[in-house]
Amino acid sequence: MALRREIKYVVPMQTIYAMKQRLDCLLEKDSHCMNGAYTIRSLYFDTIDNIDFWGKIAGLEQRKKIRLRIYDQDVSLCKLEVKQKYGELQKKESFVIDAQDVYRLSRGETDVLKKYFEDIPASADLYAVMSRDCYRPVLQIEYDRVAYQYPLYDTRITLDMNIRASESNMDLFASDIIFAPVMPDQAVLEVKYNEKMLGFISDVLGQFDLTQESYSKYCSGRRSYYDFIG
Repeated sequence: MALRREIKYVVPMQTIYAMKQRLDCLLEKDSHCMNGAYTIRSLYFDTIDNIDFWGKIAGLEQRKKIRLRIYDQDVSLCKLEVKQKYGELQKKESFVIDAQDVYRLSRGETDVLKKYFEDIPASADLYAVMSRDCYRPVLQIEYDRVAYQYPLYDTRITLDMNIRASESNMDLFASDIIFAPVMPDQAVLEVKYNEKMLGFISDVLGQFDLTQESYSKYCSGRRSYYDFIG
C-alpha cells in the first residue's frame, strides 16, 4: 500500500463556513455527504501503558493508532483500522468486521481476529500487535464530516466539525452516549494526497490564514491525560 501525505489544520468555525463555500464550487463531495455532513464514530484502543498516546505527545516520527469505526451509526459496516504515521506520510489498512466481533474485541478478545486471517493478511499482523501489547478500548470520538475528492493524486479534503469524546462508554453501537465537546468553536481540516498537492488546492488554502498543525483527535479527547500534561 502506497504511503500518502496528510496535512492538518485547526480552523475557526467562521473560517470553515467560508472555506466550504469555496470548496463546494471546485470539488466533488464524497458520496456519503451529498445531502450534508455524515457522522463518524471511532473507538480507539491503546496499550495498558498508553504507548500510542505518549508516542504522539512525544512527537515520534513513527507511530500508530488502532480503532474501530462506524458511519452514521450503521452497525452493518464496521471497520477495524490501523493507521501508521511516518512524519507527514501515512499508511492506513482497514477491513470490515462483524458486529458481534466488535463486542468481543472491545472486551479484549483478540482471538476473534483469527477468523479473518485467510482472507485478510493484515488481520494477522494486527492480531499479533494487539495480543502482545494488551490493547484495550480507551476512548470514543464522534464528529461530523464533510468530505471532498478529486481523482488526480487521489486527493481528499475533509472538514471535521463538532468533535466530541467519551472516556466512559466503550460501546461503539450505543445510542445514549454522553459526549463532551472537545473543540466546539473549531474544526479540523485535513488534506490527503499521493505524490504532491494540486496547485489550485494550494491556492484555495492560501486564501485563508492557516497554520499547519500536528493535531490528534485521539489525544485531545483523552482529557484526563491531555489536560494533565498541558
